Amino acid sequence: MYSKSLYAMLTAMRLLFTNRRALVLMVTAYAGLLVALYFFINTREATISQLLVTFFSIAAAPALFFVLQAVSVSYTNESSRVGMNSLKLCIVSLPLIALTAFGVYSLSKLQTHLTITTTLRYLLIAVIAPLLAIQLWIATSNTGLRSLVKRLGHVLSKTFAPDSVLVYACGFLIFAVAPYLLLRKSISTERAWLEISLLTVRLAASATLMLVGWVTTVGAISILSRDD
Repeated sequence: MYSKSLYAMLTAMRLLFTNRRALVLMVTAYAGLLVALYFFINTREATISQLLVTFFSIAAAPALFFVLQAVSVSYTNESSRVGMNSLKLCIVSLPLIALTAFGVYSLSKLQTHLTITTTLRYLLIAVIAPLLAIQLWIATSNTGLRSLVKRLGHVLSKTFAPDSVLVYACGFLIFAVAPYLLLRKSISTERAWLEISLLTVRLAASATLMLVGWVTTVGAISILSRDD
């Protein structure tokens, strides 16, 4: 299991940097997503132009997100149906988002065993929902929405397969833990320009780790799915 998961991770990493078309598309979509989120968060004045920017950001962010996921799922098998797949991934994600939100809301209403309910909430958001989403995206990209309904039981059984969970755990260290530690560690200097430069480097490194870690994780699980 360990060797199979490690091989899938290394293969996904190698394919990521050898498939130039997919890499350019990923970086473009990711950069656009970050820009859209930045404008959405920092738009404060209620002028016509600011409202237009906000609406554009609301529309652009999900579209770019699912384009990124479509490329992440398909770059290991050199599929070129990114546009249609991104729409399919969006459709199949909506029920999962609704169920996840309902689960988080239900757990937040429980007033007993707060430690357990808090842990379950984090597991649902950070582990269960992403793993299930990745498997749904892979199945939808490979076989389409109609076949997904027939193969839903098989997809659910693969979600928590040991090799997939191990790949996700390794990827989580790259796209979540490492960026968090990198941003959390502040470096104080007496020179403002140097402190700003270091902050810029840390932000850029964190953003790169999140992209590479997540894409590699999705790609590796996609490879494991084909091997089953």
